[in-house]
Amino acid sequence: MPLARYESIDESLKTRILEVSKQEFAALGYDDASYNKIISRIGISKGSMYYYFENKEDLFITCFIDEARSSQILTSFTSEALAFSQISNEQQYWQALDEFCVKQWTDTLQHPLLMSLARQLTTLGPSHPIVGKLNAEIEGLSEYGALMNILEHGVNLAAIRSDVPLTVLIRMSSEFEIWLFQEFQEGRLNKQEVLDKFIQMFRTLFEKRR
Repeated sequence: MPLARYESIDESLKTRILEVSKQEFAALGYDDASYNKIISRIGISKGSMYYYFENKEDLFITCFIDEARSSQILTSFTSEALAFSQISNEQQYWQALDEFCVKQWTDTLQHPLLMSLARQLTTLGPSHPIVGKLNAEIEGLSEYGALMNILEHGVNLAAIRSDVPLTVLIRMSSEFEIWLFQEFQEGRLNKQEVLDKFIQMFRTLFEKRR
């Protein structure tokens, strides 16, 4: 993630850094995007850029999280957490969770820039260090806490399993999501097949064993 000094810079510069960087990553991919060319296009010195980010990896992660927030994909966890807390039985919980997951995937597939950045992750593969670092950063976000609240409420309703830590299940789900993105981007799965496979996988991972 960006260094603390990044948060205090002028909003117009912050916007330019993100817009230029996202375009470069989306057009060329993570590996082929040049950190020096990104800096040049932004119009700041290399020293200034290293004042805000340690490296290209941190910049990409910042771009990905910002785009997920801008498209409301992450923020929807917070808005839905309260609604889930009002559910009082297992059947209603899973119906609401299935609908929420479908909406999340549908929204994601409708945001080309987010999809393009996600495609970079599929190209790198789930074992690439940047994927682990991205997961660690996401786990520190308030939106992740909202997701945990939703799942913990499911545990209390005996809808979500408790024999495996939720953090482990979420990591496993994330790796499957990367695979789904790859299958969709390469045309081996269509939108409906992606939705169906995700719901099937999610229930297999999270639903309490009987």
